[in-house]
Amino acid sequence: MKKFIYIILISIGLTSCSDWLNVSPSTEKDREDLITTEAGFKEMLYGCYINMTDVALYGHQLTYGSIESFAKNYCWAFAPSYDYTDKTVRPTIDAIWTGMYNTIANDNSILKDIESHKELFSNGEGEILEGEALAMRAFLHFDLLRMFAPAYTGNESKIAIPYVETYESKRYSHISESQVIKKVLADLDKAETLLKGANDPILSGITRVLSGKGDFLANRQYRFNYWAVEALKARVYLYVGDKASALKYAMDVINNGPFKWVSETDLTGDHPDRVFMSEIISALNVPKLSTSYTDYFASEKYSLTDGWGNYGLNVFEDSNDYRYLYLMTNNKEKNKVISCKYDQNPAGSSAMKEETVPLLRLGEMYLIAAECNISSNPTETIRLLRELKTHRGYLSTDKGIDDNANGTQLLGYVKKEMRKETYAEGQTFFMYKRLQLGAIPAFSPWWSGATYTMQPSYYTFPLPEAEKEYGDIPKS
Repeated sequence: MKKFIYIILISIGLTSCSDWLNVSPSTEKDREDLITTEAGFKEMLYGCYINMTDVALYGHQLTYGSIESFAKNYCWAFAPSYDYTDKTVRPTIDAIWTGMYNTIANDNSILKDIESHKELFSNGEGEILEGEALAMRAFLHFDLLRMFAPAYTGNESKIAIPYVETYESKRYSHISESQVIKKVLADLDKAETLLKGANDPILSGITRVLSGKGDFLANRQYRFNYWAVEALKARVYLYVGDKASALKYAMDVINNGPFKWVSETDLTGDHPDRVFMSEIISALNVPKLSTSYTDYFASEKYSLTDGWGNYGLNVFEDSNDYRYLYLMTNNKEKNKVISCKYDQNPAGSSAMKEETVPLLRLGEMYLIAAECNISSNPTETIRLLRELKTHRGYLSTDKGIDDNANGTQLLGYVKKEMRKETYAEGQTFFMYKRLQLGAIPAFSPWWSGATYTMQPSYYTFPLPEAEKEYGDIPKS
C-alpha cells in the first residue's frame, strides 16, 4: 500500500492527577462524539501529550536515546558512522517520522473544530487548549525540521518537510526551510496571544494548581504553557540566526518567568530533585520511566565513560558541579559514569517528578542569551555564564570564565555548558548542527580533547523511502 503523509487518528489517551486511561477513537464517528463535549476536547489534547511520550519519540529516542548517541554523549554508538540507512538504524528513524506526524494529525483533529466549539468552555480554558495545541504543532514541526532537513543557515530555500495544518486525508507538499519556520512562528505567535489572553495560570507564577473543574489547568510545567511558547521562540530564533529576537524571548523568560534556581539542598536527601524541577519550563510526564532507566542506564550503553573512568569528569570539568556531583553516578569498580537524572525518587507531594523528561529549561535560556550577546555585549555573556555556573556549584570567583575571553572562547564556554545543562535531554546534537561544526567532542576514555570529524550529511536524517517515492516533494 502506498504511504503518504496522511492525517490519521491513532490511539488517544487521557489522564487525571493519578490515573492514565486509554481510549481509542478509531473512527470518525468516535471523533465526532469527542468534539461535542469539553471533556472530549481535553481527552484529545491529553492523548497528544501521551503520544509524545512514546519510546520512539520523547519518551526515549528524542531525549535520552539515539539522539544523544549521535551527539557522542555515550560510549555506545547507535550509528557509529552515521549511516542512517543501516538496517539496524533505519527503523528507528522511520518511526520518528511516523510518530511525529501521527501526533500532529491528532493535534490537528483538535484544531479543526476547537474555534467553533468555544461555547463548551469557560474560564478561558478553550483558548488555553487551543494555544497548547498550536504550540505543540509548532514544537513537533520544528524538531522534524531540525532532524530531516539540513542546517538552516545557508539552506533556507532548500525543500524540507511538509507543514501539516489541516485534518484531512491527502498528500502534503514539502516546503522550504524558511517556509516551515514562518509557519512555526505563526503558530507560536497565535499560541502566545491565546495563552496570554486567557491568563494562563503560569503567568501569575503558578506552576501547579487545580482549576476547580477537574485538573485541566494543573501542573502547567507539564504542558505547552505561555512561558514554554516564549522559550521555544527563543530556541527557534537562535536556530535561524535571528539573535536579537532570540535574546528578547530568552530574557523575557529569565526576567519575568516564575522559574527559580534549584538549591543544593533540593538535590540531596531521600527524595532528590534530579530534574531541577523549579527550573523546568516544560516537560513530559513519561509513564514507566523508571523501567526505561533500568533498561538503558543500568547497562554500559548509556555510560559517559569507560576504560579509565576519567572522561565523565573531564566533560563536567569540576567535581563540585551539581550536574556531575548529583546527576551522575560513578561506578568505580566498572569505571563507568552514568547519568542518574531519570532515576527519580520523588517525595509524595511531588509524585510527577518520578516520570519527568524535560523539554525546555531555564538554563538553556541563559545559554541562548549568553550566545546572543557574544558579539554585541561580551561582558553580559560572561555575567550570564557565571550566574549559571554559580547555581551549579562552582566555587571560584571567575567560575572558570576568563575576563578577557574572546568571541571564540566565549562560544566554547557556551557549547560546554549546553552539553552539561541538557545532558540526556536531546539538545546537544541540534546545537552542533546549528553551528555546523566540522568536528565535535568524541568519546574517548583516554583523552578529553578527542574529536570526531563530522560531514554535513551526518546531521540530517533521511526521509522514509515511501515518502521519497510517493510524497509531494517539489524539486529544489
